[in-house]
This record gives sequence, C-alpha cells and structure tokens, in this order.
Amino acid sequence: MKHFDDINDDEIRVIGGGQSRRPSNRNRWLWVAVAGIVLLILGILLRMKQNAYQNEVAEAETLSEPEAVSPTLVQAAAATVLVSDTTINDVQLRLHFPVNAVPELRIGIPDTTDPSLLMALQAADIRADNGLMVGAFVLKGELMSRGMSKKGFCAILGDEIHIGMAESTPLFEESIEKEGGFFRQYPLVCDGKMVENKPKGKAVRHALCEIDGQVAVVSSLSNESMHDFAQALEDMGVRQAIYLTGADSYGFYRPQDRPFTSWGDAKLAASYGNVNFIVWKSIKQ
Repeated sequence: MKHFDDINDDEIRVIGGGQSRRPSNRNRWLWVAVAGIVLLILGILLRMKQNAYQNEVAEAETLSEPEAVSPTLVQAAAATVLVSDTTINDVQLRLHFPVNAVPELRIGIPDTTDPSLLMALQAADIRADNGLMVGAFVLKGELMSRGMSKKGFCAILGDEIHIGMAESTPLFEESIEKEGGFFRQYPLVCDGKMVENKPKGKAVRHALCEIDGQVAVVSSLSNESMHDFAQALEDMGVRQAIYLTGADSYGFYRPQDRPFTSWGDAKLAASYGNVNFIVWKSIKQ
C-alpha cells in the first residue's frame, strides 16, 4: 500500500484537487482603498510643497518693492513736503504730501525766501475780460469774485481742506462766515470716479487730491491730456480731486531731503493782478 506522503524523487504531485485559490472581493477592495489613501496623501504633500514655494516667492517680491512715501508711513521730524514718484497707465506722477503745515489762499507771488512757505501752486484761473478769478473766490472770508462755471471746489476752513464737486455747496457760505478760503476749478475725480472736462490738448498737469484721507498735490512729469491725467488719478485710488492751474503756471515746493524746486515763469504770473495761490505754511513748533 502506498501512503500519501510517499513521493518518489521523480514524482510531482499537485495538492488541492487541481483548483487554484483566488483572492476574495473583500481583500481586493481593501487594497484599492489603501492605494487611494496613499495617492491622496501624496497629492496633499505635493500641494503643500507648491504653496510653500509660492509663499516664498510672494514674500521675496514684497520685500523687493519699495514702500510708497506717505505721512502715515514716514514720520517727519519737522515741517516738510514728502515726495514720492509713481507711474500709472504710463503716466509719470509726482506726489507731494505737506507735513506739519497748514493751507491758506493768497493773492500775489509768494515770497520764496520765506522758509516757512513749504509749497505753493496757482489755484483759480484768471479771466481774460476783467482780470478776476474764474468762479467764486473767497479770501479770508472776503468774497473776491462770483460764479460757478466750474463745478469743482476747494474750501479751506481752519487747518482743513475740503475738496468736492457741486454747483452749490454750504461750504461756500461757511468759508465766508468763518473767514476761510474758497475757490473753484475743474473737477477731476469725484467719489473715486474720473470726471471728463472740455479742455483738450496736452500740458503739465497739477491736481489737489484726497488720497486715503490725506491731502496731496499730484503733478504729471510730462505733458498729458486732462482725460489721461484724471484716469491715472482714479486708477491710483484718489477719492476726490480738482485741477490746479497747469502748463506754464508758477509754483514751488521745499522738501526736507531735496533741493528747493520751482517751475513756471514767476514774472509772467506776476503780470496778472489777481494771480492767486494755495500755499502750505509750516506750523511753528
């Protein structure tokens, strides 16, 4: 009799009755689940690595960009004009922020030898027919001229400047009652939106602006149309802006870290009897 375990060296015996064992469906789905989890973890790790790289790039770019000059960022030890240059829509602009200075209106050419005068720009235009200011003009509470041909206005009450656009504003009467200043000019930006104006052609432009609650003078460094200048102001984030006499008008500023700078023809400006300026005078410490 031959036992089951009696296998000769030249014999091959298949155990299991000739049937192969296949993995169950449960084991198959288990492996699929494990593979899916592994792929998910790899995807998360890859995304975390990409985000870390993007954050490093963004941080490097931020550190390489210079901060814009603003009175809220730069603390001036004395009365001065902080100057910052920028380019918006290919329009080169220079921003002037008066610091520790009070505004007022004046008639006549400002005395450039007076160190307390930090900045001056021509305010209202002069009429060719009678030599008076174009539009309503109030000087220290005295009404010098009337009219509202230009809807933009600037009211100076105490140490504060109010800029806006309106055919009629109570700030006009208030400037008379409180011995303040008031003049009219072309509006450029109203409530964050640019305003179209009739004057055409290109020239150096100046604007009195409200930017992030701060008052600044913005000038173009090249000849620009009124449209392009106003559009650049809007895109820069200016809230309110009115025009200041540009082209060959006279003006100057006295920055702390730069030499005294002036432009225009002072003698030509002086030939107009009522040539007027908005000036900023240093606060006596």
